[in-house]
Amino acid sequence: MRSRTSPWGNPMPYDPDSTPPPRPDRASANRPAKKKTPPPVSWPRALTHGLTSAFILVLVLTLFMSLLGEVPFALLFFAGLVLPPALTAHHYARHPLPPPRPRSTPTAPEVLDYARAIQSLDYQPGPGSTEDDLADYQLALDIYDRSLTADSEDLDHVLADGWSALTRLRTPNAEWNHGEGDAVLRLPRPEPGTVAVLALTSPALGLVRVRTRGGRGPWSRLYEAGGPVCAHLPLPAREDDSVQLELRVEGAWRLAVLGAHVIRRLTGKAPRLSGHGGDVLALETPKATRLSFHHTGHGPYQLRRLTPTLRPAEVLAEGMGQARLTLPPTTGHLQIQTRGDWTLDAGESPLRPDTR
Repeated sequence: MRSRTSPWGNPMPYDPDSTPPPRPDRASANRPAKKKTPPPVSWPRALTHGLTSAFILVLVLTLFMSLLGEVPFALLFFAGLVLPPALTAHHYARHPLPPPRPRSTPTAPEVLDYARAIQSLDYQPGPGSTEDDLADYQLALDIYDRSLTADSEDLDHVLADGWSALTRLRTPNAEWNHGEGDAVLRLPRPEPGTVAVLALTSPALGLVRVRTRGGRGPWSRLYEAGGPVCAHLPLPAREDDSVQLELRVEGAWRLAVLGAHVIRRLTGKAPRLSGHGGDVLALETPKATRLSFHHTGHGPYQLRRLTPTLRPAEVLAEGMGQARLTLPPTTGHLQIQTRGDWTLDAGESPLRPDTR
């Protein structure tokens, strides 16, 4: 999740581990070895062959010009002009020159992180999938293919749509609302009087603002940060049966109001959670447990404790860029605000504070 007063950046960290591509048809273990082809002839050598052939042709025609009549000579001369290019074209049609070898550049760490996110996705397309879910699944795979050849300066923009699709696929069959640009919405709560979560995705790169209010009360800021957005935002419990939202975004967006069941839980049996972008978590570990937080990327991050009704409380940690730090013992709900990848670990060996 993210929330600040200035746009954020989010390049991902270097990860030396190799990750198999998410598409099963990309496995190369059983592929036969490619047949080696000779490299193409260089231009100087090709011009030398051409000049030599032309000289021999002119010499032969000059010798036979006195022995042949005008018509046979003209036909022979015409054949000398047509046949060599035709034979050359026929040869290279059967034996085309090998394509230039692509430069062997290592896979960007952002692409490796994205591939791992696809592999860890619980969603599988099937007869019960909606058209939106199937479209998002196909989009996530297509974005992976595009990211393999994208320029480094365009990589974040290319992956933005893919991360949005993966965020939506983590809540399949949800009732997503589509739109573009500024909007004011009133959406039903899953259960009146209970907490809820707003899932928001947008590939827009400008500043994104989201405000909410209950009844006729004042608007309160829920989110304000630079796009793209892939976030779960806390909606505090209210007696209203609907949620009023005001969006300010320069681009397309999708959002859905979800029940508390989408809040992931950090427990003793599941002491490690990872994610991309903002999220809302429930901490159900022993009170003395110290949490290890690992943030990747160059943008800002913030960890804020939430009250039982998901209202904002004190800030536990915040910073900029890659970081590994240890949080004080905390229970209840936690809001993570970031545009990058993160890991929260409640293991027995917490990391020492080390921000960098």
